[in-house]
Amino acid sequence: MLLVLGTVIIVLLPSACEQVFSTNIFAGLDRDPSRLTFEQQVNYARQAVKSGDRKKMARAYDALAKSLDDRSNTDPELNSLAATLALGASGLSALLSDFVKIANENNFGDDGALGAALNGKFGKVSYAYIAEAVRQIELTRDNGGTPSEQQYVFAAIGVIMRAGNDADGIQNVGNWSAEFGDLLTWFEDDYIDSDYLGQFQSL
Repeated sequence: MLLVLGTVIIVLLPSACEQVFSTNIFAGLDRDPSRLTFEQQVNYARQAVKSGDRKKMARAYDALAKSLDDRSNTDPELNSLAATLALGASGLSALLSDFVKIANENNFGDDGALGAALNGKFGKVSYAYIAEAVRQIELTRDNGGTPSEQQYVFAAIGVIMRAGNDADGIQNVGNWSAEFGDLLTWFEDDYIDSDYLGQFQSL
């Protein structure tokens, strides 16, 4: 499974990271987003995504997600923005960059070798934010929007990695499979011709 997952990551990552996260820093991100108006929180969230800063995206997500829930939001674009924030706050993008670096520097012929190289790295991801990203992806669809292909792929990778990081993985395989299955169902509905969909379906 790791080798198939690795193929997806290596093919996707160079373009996806450029599209989802960039590296501009905004001075306004020093503010506490929980104290901002809703409109200011949305602007802060967009700046946080552009900054690529994990902590700023986490603060932005926490504030925006609460406001969206409190307002019973029905704007899918805001749910999509929140999904991108949650993926950034999870730290997944940094780990995937490490994955590509490891893969480029080594020749892995089996899951065991790849797993050994990645040992300890899965624990650096916040899987609570991965779960929040999945929730926001679902809300995006419920509100009539379409999550991006990159959001689906990153979220699916995060769900798989959470299972690999779980010390009680066997006990929780059912929960992982259900969540992963939901993601693939939505992914197929929205991107039936995606090159990545088939690779995930083979896991």
